[in-house]
Amino acid sequence: MMKTLFFAIVGLLCLSTVATAELSVEDLEKIRQIVNEAEVRLEKRITETEVHLEKRITETEVRLEKHFTDRFTDQSKRLDFHGTLIITLIGALIAFVGVPLALIAYQQNRRTQQEDTIKAQAIEIQALREKIESLEKLLS
Repeated sequence: MMKTLFFAIVGLLCLSTVATAELSVEDLEKIRQIVNEAEVRLEKRITETEVHLEKRITETEVRLEKHFTDRFTDQSKRLDFHGTLIITLIGALIAFVGVPLALIAYQQNRRTQQEDTIKAQAIEIQALREKIESLEKLLS
């Protein structure tokens, strides 16, 4: 049944004038014209799409450049702030450690000078005592 139907359809197609017809020059020209028009439309759409894509790419590049410039500026400001903060902290640390150390060194120097003065005075006192004793012996 299916084979019969298939062969019947194939037979009708072979007998139809459309299947055996030849294309005339006018038909070929019409086909060329249709194909050329379609090609022109496609080229126009492709060109429009390319222009649109180039515009979007340019806009995206500008946006990204601005974004990264802003981020770079922000990071630069942060680094400047942190650098200043570190320098300030180092200065404060030097002040907090250096000033007491300088005071301790000054006091130590003064104490050493006082001890030297006391030793010199003790030697003078001893010399004066010996002198007084020798004078007392002479007077007595």
